[in-house]
Amino acid sequence: MTDLLAQMPAVPMPSPPEVLAGSEVIAYVLADLAIILIAARIVGGLFVKFKQPRVVGEIIAGILIGPTVLGGRLAKGAVTALDAPAVDGSGLTNDLYPLQAFAFLNLIGLLTLVFFMFLVGLEVQQRYLRGREKQILVVALAVLIVPVGLGFLVGALLDEPGRWKVPGTSSMTHALFLGGALAVTAFPVMARILQEKRQLGSAMGAVGVGAAAVVTPLMFLVVAGASASAKGQGVSDTIVIKLLLAAGLTAVLFVLVRPALRWIIDRRFKAGEPLDGELFAILLVGAIASGLAADRVGIHSLNGAFLFGAAVPQVAGLAQAVIDRMQQFVVVFMIPIFLAISGLQTDLTVLGTEHIAGLLIFLAAMVAGKWLVGAGAGRAVGLTWREANAIGVLMNCRGLMILVVALVGKQAGVITDPMQAAFVIGAIVTTLMTGPLVDVFLPAAQVAEERRKTMSGSIAGMPAMTGGPRVLVAPGGPGLVAEALERAAQFGEPGGPAPQFLVAGLEGPLTDGDYVGATVTAERDHSRWASATAARLSADGAATADSVVLQSPEPHADLAELAIEWAASDAVVGDDADAAALERAGIRVHRVTGTG
Repeated sequence: MTDLLAQMPAVPMPSPPEVLAGSEVIAYVLADLAIILIAARIVGGLFVKFKQPRVVGEIIAGILIGPTVLGGRLAKGAVTALDAPAVDGSGLTNDLYPLQAFAFLNLIGLLTLVFFMFLVGLEVQQRYLRGREKQILVVALAVLIVPVGLGFLVGALLDEPGRWKVPGTSSMTHALFLGGALAVTAFPVMARILQEKRQLGSAMGAVGVGAAAVVTPLMFLVVAGASASAKGQGVSDTIVIKLLLAAGLTAVLFVLVRPALRWIIDRRFKAGEPLDGELFAILLVGAIASGLAADRVGIHSLNGAFLFGAAVPQVAGLAQAVIDRMQQFVVVFMIPIFLAISGLQTDLTVLGTEHIAGLLIFLAAMVAGKWLVGAGAGRAVGLTWREANAIGVLMNCRGLMILVVALVGKQAGVITDPMQAAFVIGAIVTTLMTGPLVDVFLPAAQVAEERRKTMSGSIAGMPAMTGGPRVLVAPGGPGLVAEALERAAQFGEPGGPAPQFLVAGLEGPLTDGDYVGATVTAERDHSRWASATAARLSADGAATADSVVLQSPEPHADLAELAIEWAASDAVVGDDADAAALERAGIRVHRVTGTG
């Protein structure tokens, strides 16, 4: 017997990953960060140029710098499989992203999600939700419960171990992760599209944004239940316990923390001034501490950061001040790292013809569970057929949120490589289809009507024409106000009708609104200098002056439309694009340049 065993060929043991010196790890991390950021800006920029969401471009950028294109595979060890022996990677992917460097990038990616979800929670403008709680709750529960139920159906169809689920994973765990993925809605992308279509303040926009905000934390509770199941804990008992603990955490944040924050904010924040460093630090610590509390509760740190952001008092200008402070670092630097982590763990080449049927089933469930269910729920709460379908399409958008579920599933050891690829394809497909389909259900005529209502509503109640010059004053920012005042003072003749002034501040959308910031753009500090400028123009009583501040997806065109609605005869402007739009509208333009 011993001789027989000696004659059997030895099974090669997998080699462990190479151990790098600390200086080499830093060098790899810096080089990897440069690769990630360059790819993200180039590919994301191309998608924006063609009027597609930047998030899709950056997801694809992560795939392009990973094993799908470069070949090989990542090493496995302390990051991806805590309970399995470390195994070295192969090919160019492993050469560029050795395990120790990838571990560092992975930690940055996880921290990214805490800050990102804090900003998403901060962006939830509760003024849009008031008065529509029942509609929001009906839509939110429909687009959560049905997709989670579909997760069990899809899980039963895609139940083959090794292909769609990791061997040894229970059917319950597999179904809950699929249900969580199917229930995802990309809140920031939805908000950006509604902003572009001028629907954020409409009934449809409020229902859509509110439902997406409700779905986000509940969806992560489903994922938390899946994680508990993966660890062998009782799912039903665990979900109930986690739900009670999550409710307790929410109560602490809204009942105890929120009033304390209000007291601090009232003393340390003034709209229009830079965010106080100590207040900024307090908010960051609060987001991190809430993330830690949520992690200990078992509902994932992302939920804690989201809830803390939502609990921050909604003082005018505060959300925008925080987003202004954090957005560039989080959006430009940190989110591409998270998307790269996803791309590096996604190998689309693992999908073969045997996966096509399962992939189509998964994609069909994604669309049916959100678009069709969302449309039906929208109609049930009184929206028109077009508005209900628009809500369904927007709910169907996954953005990067489904990749968060994939990351949690990968860390739990229950997501196979083909399933990971299906999640990524689903993110790309559902996000790309959102914009064109929304255009179908919200036609240009309806958008134009909302634009007209916005323009006419903004000047309703202003003084009637007096026969004197009507001058639109749009310096473009506080830096040109002094010169604009000098030019405006030249209007009017002694003994003639008094001039009338309208000081306008129109704010365009954020360039990275796919991620965060779309719903708070209107809070940018135009109101402060606009109202102050109007007060100075009317200070001597010889003229009347009003101010208007608007959030606009097309600020230059809307400024011209505002001038026409107000019947302006002249305009004092500082921006070249504003001047060109007003001249095309037949308004006499007087330029301010900042040179005196």
